[in-house]
Amino acid sequence: MNFHSGRRFLVSFAQVGIFSTAIAVLIWWLTDLGGFSEILVISLSIGWSILIAFMVLHEWLGNRIGPWLAPAPIVACGLAAGLMIAGALTTNQPLFFFSQGFSTLGLALFFGITGSLIFVTRERLRTAREQLAEAELRESRQEKLLAETELKLLQAQIEPHFLFNTLSNISQLVRSDPELAVETLENLTTLLRASLARTRSGESTLGQEIDFASAYLAIQATRMGGRLRYEIDLPDELREIPLPPLLVQPLLENAVLHGIEPQAEGGEVLFTARRIDDELILSVSDNGAGVSETGTAGGSGLRNIRDRLRLRYGPKASLELTPANPRGVNALISIPLGAAPVENSAPS
Repeated sequence: MNFHSGRRFLVSFAQVGIFSTAIAVLIWWLTDLGGFSEILVISLSIGWSILIAFMVLHEWLGNRIGPWLAPAPIVACGLAAGLMIAGALTTNQPLFFFSQGFSTLGLALFFGITGSLIFVTRERLRTAREQLAEAELRESRQEKLLAETELKLLQAQIEPHFLFNTLSNISQLVRSDPELAVETLENLTTLLRASLARTRSGESTLGQEIDFASAYLAIQATRMGGRLRYEIDLPDELREIPLPPLLVQPLLENAVLHGIEPQAEGGEVLFTARRIDDELILSVSDNGAGVSETGTAGGSGLRNIRDRLRLRYGPKASLELTPANPRGVNALISIPLGAAPVENSAPS
Protein backbone atom coordinates (compact mmCIF):
# COMPACT_ATOMS: atom_id res chain seq x y z
CA MET A 1 0.00 0.00 0.00
CA ASN A 2 1.57 3.29 -1.08
CA PHE A 3 1.31 6.62 0.74
CA HIS A 4 -1.73 7.87 -1.17
CA SER A 5 -3.62 4.56 -0.81
CA GLY A 6 -2.83 4.51 2.91
CA ARG A 7 -4.02 8.08 3.29
CA ARG A 8 -7.28 7.28 1.46
CA PHE A 9 -7.82 4.28 3.74
CA LEU A 10 -7.32 6.37 6.88
CA VAL A 11 -9.71 9.03 5.61
CA SER A 12 -12.33 6.37 4.75
CA PHE A 13 -11.75 4.69 8.13
CA ALA A 14 -12.43 7.98 9.93
CA GLN A 15 -15.48 8.78 7.80
CA VAL A 16 -17.00 5.34 8.40
CA GLY A 17 -16.28 5.73 12.12
CA ILE A 18 -18.16 9.04 12.20
CA PHE A 19 -21.05 7.59 10.19
CA SER A 20 -21.24 4.51 12.44
CA THR A 21 -21.19 6.68 15.56
CA ALA A 22 -24.10 8.73 14.17
CA ILE A 23 -26.02 5.50 13.54
CA ALA A 24 -25.32 4.34 17.10
CA VAL A 25 -26.63 7.63 18.50
CA LEU A 26 -29.76 7.32 16.34
CA ILE A 27 -30.46 3.71 17.37
CA TRP A 28 -29.80 4.41 21.05
CA TRP A 29 -32.14 7.40 20.93
CA LEU A 30 -34.98 5.66 19.05
CA THR A 31 -34.84 2.14 20.52
CA ASP A 32 -34.27 0.30 23.78
CA LEU A 33 -31.83 -2.29 22.42
CA GLY A 34 -29.23 -1.57 25.10
CA GLY A 35 -26.72 0.90 26.43
CA PHE A 36 -24.98 3.38 24.15
CA SER A 37 -21.50 1.86 24.53
CA GLU A 38 -22.76 -1.57 23.46
CA ILE A 39 -24.64 -0.14 20.47
CA LEU A 40 -21.56 1.93 19.50
CA VAL A 41 -19.32 -1.18 19.57
CA ILE A 42 -21.81 -3.05 17.36
CA SER A 43 -22.16 -0.16 14.90
CA LEU A 44 -18.40 0.46 14.61
CA SER A 45 -17.71 -3.27 14.23
CA ILE A 46 -20.18 -3.53 11.36
CA GLY A 47 -19.11 -0.30 9.67
CA TRP A 48 -15.37 -0.97 9.76
CA SER A 49 -15.82 -4.63 8.81
CA ILE A 50 -17.80 -3.65 5.70
CA LEU A 51 -15.15 -1.03 4.85
CA ILE A 52 -12.34 -3.58 5.11
CA ALA A 53 -14.38 -6.09 3.11
CA PHE A 54 -14.72 -3.50 0.34
CA MET A 55 -11.01 -2.74 0.43
CA VAL A 56 -10.08 -6.43 0.23
CA LEU A 57 -12.77 -7.92 -2.01
CA HIS A 58 -14.14 -5.18 -4.27
CA GLU A 59 -11.55 -5.37 -7.06
CA TRP A 60 -11.37 -9.18 -6.96
CA LEU A 61 -15.15 -9.71 -7.01
CA GLY A 62 -15.68 -6.83 -9.44
CA ASN A 63 -13.45 -8.54 -12.01
CA ARG A 64 -15.42 -11.77 -11.67
CA ILE A 65 -19.08 -10.84 -11.29
CA GLY A 66 -19.02 -7.16 -12.31
CA PRO A 67 -18.78 -3.92 -10.33
CA TRP A 68 -22.57 -3.63 -10.01
CA LEU A 69 -23.12 -7.09 -8.45
CA ALA A 70 -20.00 -7.14 -6.29
CA PRO A 71 -21.33 -4.88 -3.45
CA ALA A 72 -24.06 -7.36 -2.41
CA PRO A 73 -21.82 -10.27 -1.34
CA ILE A 74 -19.25 -7.81 0.02
CA VAL A 75 -21.86 -6.22 2.30
CA ALA A 76 -23.00 -9.70 3.39
CA CYS A 77 -19.43 -10.74 4.27
CA GLY A 78 -18.68 -7.49 6.05
CA LEU A 79 -21.95 -7.56 7.94
CA ALA A 80 -21.42 -11.16 9.08
CA ALA A 81 -17.86 -10.42 10.16
CA GLY A 82 -18.95 -7.26 11.97
CA LEU A 83 -21.72 -9.05 13.90
CA MET A 84 -19.29 -11.80 14.91
CA ILE A 85 -16.72 -9.26 16.11
CA ALA A 86 -19.41 -7.30 17.96
CA GLY A 87 -20.71 -10.49 19.58
CA ALA A 88 -17.22 -11.44 20.71
CA LEU A 89 -16.53 -7.97 22.13
CA THR A 90 -19.83 -7.46 23.92
CA THR A 91 -20.85 -10.97 25.02
CA ASN A 92 -17.79 -13.17 24.38
CA GLN A 93 -20.03 -15.13 22.00
CA PRO A 94 -19.21 -14.47 18.30
CA LEU A 95 -22.53 -15.96 17.12
CA PHE A 96 -24.62 -14.20 19.77
CA PHE A 97 -26.40 -11.78 17.43
CA PHE A 98 -27.23 -14.52 14.92
CA SER A 99 -29.28 -16.29 17.60
CA GLN A 100 -31.27 -13.20 18.57
CA GLY A 101 -34.46 -11.92 17.02
CA PHE A 102 -34.68 -10.32 13.61
CA SER A 103 -34.62 -6.78 15.02
CA THR A 104 -30.85 -6.65 15.57
CA LEU A 105 -30.11 -8.33 12.25
CA GLY A 106 -32.65 -6.13 10.46
CA LEU A 107 -31.22 -2.90 11.86
CA ALA A 108 -27.69 -4.05 11.14
CA LEU A 109 -28.64 -5.01 7.59
CA PHE A 110 -30.47 -1.72 6.96
CA PHE A 111 -27.71 0.55 8.20
CA GLY A 112 -25.04 -1.68 6.69
CA ILE A 113 -26.62 -1.43 3.25
CA THR A 114 -27.19 2.33 3.66
CA GLY A 115 -23.60 2.92 4.68
CA SER A 116 -22.34 0.69 1.88
CA LEU A 117 -24.35 2.57 -0.72
CA ILE A 118 -22.86 5.83 0.53
CA PHE A 119 -19.37 4.32 0.49
CA VAL A 120 -19.78 2.79 -3.00
CA THR A 121 -21.18 6.03 -4.40
CA ARG A 122 -18.31 8.02 -2.90
CA GLU A 123 -15.75 5.55 -4.27
CA ARG A 124 -17.29 5.68 -7.72
CA LEU A 125 -17.24 9.48 -7.66
CA ARG A 126 -13.59 9.38 -6.59
CA THR A 127 -12.77 6.90 -9.36
CA ALA A 128 -14.60 9.06 -11.89
CA ARG A 129 -12.65 12.13 -10.74
CA GLU A 130 -9.35 10.24 -11.03
CA GLN A 131 -10.25 8.99 -14.51
CA LEU A 132 -11.20 12.52 -15.54
CA ALA A 133 -7.92 13.87 -14.14
CA GLU A 134 -5.97 11.17 -15.99
CA ALA A 135 -7.82 11.95 -19.23
CA GLU A 136 -7.07 15.67 -18.81
CA LEU A 137 -3.43 14.83 -18.08
CA ARG A 138 -3.19 12.67 -21.22
CA GLU A 139 -4.80 15.43 -23.26
CA SER A 140 -2.40 18.00 -21.81
CA ARG A 141 0.58 15.77 -22.57
CA GLN A 142 -0.66 15.21 -26.12
CA GLU A 143 -1.08 18.97 -26.58
CA LYS A 144 2.42 19.54 -25.23
CA LEU A 145 3.84 16.85 -27.51
CA LEU A 146 2.04 18.34 -30.51
CA ALA A 147 3.30 21.83 -29.66
CA GLU A 148 6.85 20.54 -29.24
CA THR A 149 6.65 18.62 -32.51
CA GLU A 150 5.42 21.68 -34.37
CA LEU A 151 8.18 23.70 -32.71
CA LYS A 152 10.83 21.25 -33.91
CA LEU A 153 9.43 21.51 -37.43
CA LEU A 154 9.50 25.29 -37.25
CA GLN A 155 13.00 25.26 -35.76
CA ALA A 156 14.35 22.98 -38.45
CA GLN A 157 12.58 24.81 -41.24
CA ILE A 158 14.52 27.30 -43.34
CA GLU A 159 12.39 27.97 -46.35
CA PRO A 160 14.34 26.92 -49.47
CA HIS A 161 12.92 29.88 -51.40
CA PHE A 162 14.25 32.30 -48.75
CA LEU A 163 17.63 30.54 -48.68
CA PHE A 164 18.02 30.51 -52.47
CA ASN A 165 16.99 34.16 -52.77
CA THR A 166 19.50 35.12 -50.08
CA LEU A 167 22.34 33.23 -51.79
CA SER A 168 21.37 34.79 -55.11
CA ASN A 169 21.43 38.26 -53.55
CA ILE A 170 24.84 37.58 -52.04
CA SER A 171 26.24 36.49 -55.42
CA GLN A 172 24.96 39.71 -57.00
CA LEU A 173 26.25 41.89 -54.16
CA VAL A 174 29.72 40.36 -54.43
CA ARG A 175 30.10 42.32 -57.68
CA SER A 176 28.19 45.50 -56.83
CA ASP A 177 28.65 45.92 -53.07
CA PRO A 178 31.18 43.49 -51.54
CA GLU A 179 30.85 44.93 -48.04
CA LEU A 180 27.08 44.41 -48.05
CA ALA A 181 27.61 40.92 -49.48
CA VAL A 182 29.90 40.05 -46.56
CA GLU A 183 27.42 41.52 -44.07
CA THR A 184 24.55 39.53 -45.60
CA LEU A 185 26.62 36.35 -45.58
CA GLU A 186 27.41 36.91 -41.89
CA ASN A 187 23.71 37.39 -41.15
CA LEU A 188 22.89 34.19 -43.04
CA THR A 189 25.59 32.34 -41.06
CA THR A 190 24.08 33.66 -37.81
CA LEU A 191 20.66 32.50 -38.97
CA LEU A 192 21.85 29.00 -39.92
CA ARG A 193 23.90 28.60 -36.73
CA ALA A 194 20.97 29.68 -34.55
CA SER A 195 18.58 27.37 -36.41
CA LEU A 196 20.90 24.42 -35.79
CA ALA A 197 21.24 25.31 -32.10
CA ARG A 198 17.47 25.61 -31.72
CA THR A 199 16.92 22.05 -32.91
CA ARG A 200 19.13 20.85 -30.03
CA SER A 201 17.67 22.93 -27.20
CA GLY A 202 14.23 23.82 -25.97
CA GLU A 203 15.41 26.93 -24.13
CA SER A 204 16.71 30.29 -25.26
CA THR A 205 16.98 33.87 -24.01
CA LEU A 206 15.30 37.01 -25.22
CA GLY A 207 18.67 38.35 -26.38
CA GLN A 208 19.41 35.23 -28.45
CA GLU A 209 15.98 35.34 -30.04
CA ILE A 210 16.36 38.99 -30.99
CA ASP A 211 19.87 38.42 -32.39
CA PHE A 212 18.33 35.77 -34.63
CA ALA A 213 15.49 38.14 -35.52
CA SER A 214 17.92 40.96 -36.33
CA ALA A 215 19.83 38.73 -38.75
CA TYR A 216 16.57 37.69 -40.40
CA LEU A 217 15.33 41.28 -40.77
CA ALA A 218 18.69 42.46 -42.12
CA ILE A 219 18.64 39.76 -44.80
CA GLN A 220 15.06 40.60 -45.74
CA ALA A 221 15.85 44.33 -45.87
CA THR A 222 18.72 43.63 -48.26
CA ARG A 223 16.61 41.33 -50.39
CA MET A 224 13.77 43.88 -50.62
CA GLY A 225 16.12 46.64 -51.72
CA GLY A 226 15.28 49.17 -49.02
CA ARG A 227 11.50 48.68 -49.05
CA LEU A 228 11.75 47.13 -45.56
CA ARG A 229 12.73 49.38 -42.68
CA TYR A 230 12.94 48.00 -39.17
CA GLU A 231 13.80 49.00 -35.63
CA ILE A 232 14.56 46.83 -32.60
CA ASP A 233 14.18 48.28 -29.11
CA LEU A 234 15.51 45.80 -26.55
CA PRO A 235 16.87 47.13 -23.22
CA ASP A 236 20.10 45.39 -22.20
CA GLU A 237 18.70 44.39 -18.80
CA LEU A 238 16.09 42.19 -20.53
CA ARG A 239 18.46 40.22 -22.78
CA GLU A 240 19.08 37.37 -20.30
CA ILE A 241 15.42 36.66 -19.55
CA PRO A 242 14.78 32.94 -20.34
CA LEU A 243 12.39 32.47 -23.23
CA PRO A 244 11.09 29.51 -25.22
CA PRO A 245 12.48 29.68 -28.77
CA LEU A 246 10.48 30.90 -31.75
CA LEU A 247 8.00 33.14 -29.95
CA VAL A 248 9.04 36.32 -31.79
CA GLN A 249 10.25 34.99 -35.15
CA PRO A 250 6.84 33.90 -36.54
CA LEU A 251 5.42 37.36 -35.74
CA LEU A 252 8.26 39.06 -37.64
CA GLU A 253 7.78 36.71 -40.58
CA ASN A 254 4.08 37.59 -40.67
CA ALA A 255 4.87 41.29 -40.57
CA VAL A 256 7.42 41.07 -43.40
CA LEU A 257 5.86 38.50 -45.72
CA HIS A 258 2.17 39.33 -45.27
CA GLY A 259 2.35 42.96 -44.23
CA ILE A 260 5.28 44.78 -45.88
CA GLU A 261 6.21 42.73 -48.94
CA PRO A 262 2.81 42.97 -50.71
CA GLN A 263 3.07 46.79 -50.71
CA ALA A 264 5.01 48.45 -53.53
CA GLU A 265 6.20 51.20 -51.21
CA GLY A 266 7.19 48.75 -48.48
CA GLY A 267 6.89 49.71 -44.83
CA GLU A 268 8.30 49.52 -41.31
CA VAL A 269 8.51 46.80 -38.66
CA LEU A 270 9.08 47.70 -35.01
CA PHE A 271 9.96 45.30 -32.19
CA THR A 272 9.90 46.47 -28.57
CA ALA A 273 10.42 44.68 -25.26
CA ARG A 274 9.40 46.10 -21.90
CA ARG A 275 9.14 44.83 -18.35
CA ILE A 276 6.09 46.25 -16.58
CA ASP A 277 5.96 45.14 -12.94
CA ASP A 278 6.23 41.33 -13.12
CA GLU A 279 5.19 41.03 -16.75
CA LEU A 280 7.28 40.89 -19.93
CA ILE A 281 5.62 42.62 -22.88
CA LEU A 282 6.91 41.84 -26.38
CA SER A 283 5.46 43.83 -29.26
CA VAL A 284 5.80 43.43 -33.04
CA SER A 285 4.12 46.19 -35.05
CA ASP A 286 4.04 46.97 -38.75
CA ASN A 287 2.33 49.49 -41.03
CA GLY A 288 1.83 47.03 -43.84
CA ALA A 289 -1.19 45.59 -45.57
CA GLY A 290 -2.41 43.76 -42.45
CA VAL A 291 -2.65 40.05 -41.87
CA SER A 292 -5.37 37.71 -40.68
CA GLU A 293 -4.53 35.14 -38.05
CA THR A 294 -3.24 32.64 -40.54
CA GLY A 295 0.27 32.67 -39.15
CA THR A 296 3.28 31.12 -40.77
CA ALA A 297 3.57 27.60 -42.09
CA GLY A 298 -0.09 27.26 -42.96
CA GLY A 299 -1.40 28.69 -39.70
CA SER A 300 0.76 26.69 -37.29
CA GLY A 301 2.99 29.62 -36.27
CA LEU A 302 0.53 31.64 -34.21
CA ARG A 303 -1.28 28.59 -32.89
CA ASN A 304 2.03 27.10 -31.78
CA ILE A 305 2.94 30.32 -29.96
CA ARG A 306 -0.36 30.33 -28.07
CA ASP A 307 -0.14 26.62 -27.23
CA ARG A 308 3.40 26.90 -25.87
CA LEU A 309 2.60 30.04 -23.89
CA ARG A 310 -0.37 28.31 -22.26
CA LEU A 311 1.49 25.05 -21.58
CA ARG A 312 4.54 26.78 -20.12
CA TYR A 313 3.12 29.80 -18.28
CA GLY A 314 -0.59 29.00 -17.82
CA PRO A 315 -3.62 31.17 -18.69
CA LYS A 316 -1.98 34.48 -17.72
CA ALA A 317 0.33 34.40 -20.75
CA SER A 318 -1.23 35.52 -24.01
CA LEU A 319 -0.76 36.52 -27.65
CA GLU A 320 -3.07 39.18 -29.05
CA LEU A 321 -3.29 40.52 -32.60
CA THR A 322 -5.04 43.85 -33.22
CA PRO A 323 -5.28 46.20 -36.23
CA ALA A 324 -2.82 49.09 -36.23
CA ASN A 325 -3.81 52.68 -37.02
CA PRO A 326 -4.06 53.66 -39.85
CA ARG A 327 -3.06 50.22 -41.15
CA GLY A 328 -0.97 47.22 -40.28
CA VAL A 329 -0.96 44.84 -37.33
CA ASN A 330 0.06 44.99 -33.68
CA ALA A 331 1.06 41.65 -32.13
CA LEU A 332 1.48 41.61 -28.36
CA ILE A 333 2.91 38.78 -26.23
CA SER A 334 2.40 39.02 -22.45
CA ILE A 335 4.41 36.69 -20.18
CA PRO A 336 4.15 36.66 -16.35
CA LEU A 337 7.73 36.69 -15.07
CA GLY A 338 6.84 36.02 -11.42
CA ALA A 339 4.99 32.76 -12.15
CA ALA A 340 6.83 29.44 -12.19
CA PRO A 341 6.54 27.42 -15.41
CA VAL A 342 3.54 25.08 -15.45
CA GLU A 343 4.43 21.46 -14.71
CA ASN A 344 2.24 18.54 -15.71
CA SER A 345 2.22 15.79 -13.13
CA ALA A 346 0.19 12.70 -12.55
CA PRO A 347 -2.80 13.00 -10.24
CA SER A 348 -2.36 11.62 -6.75
